[in-house]
Amino acid sequence: MKVKDPVCGMKIEKEEAAEKIEYMGKEYYFCSQECAEKFKDNPEQYAHRERPRGCCH
Repeated sequence: MKVKDPVCGMKIEKEEAAEKIEYMGKEYYFCSQECAEKFKDNPEQYAHRERPRGCCH
């Protein structure tokens, strides 16, 4: 099942995510540790954003 990294917008397979973070009752999946760290630093910036900005791709 494909999911979208909320930081960079990359679509990844859920099972292949570099990291998964639960925030406010929702699970977020990340393509890389870099994206996961950006999310951890400021989850509000990414959790509700419609169009993610690129970060690492």
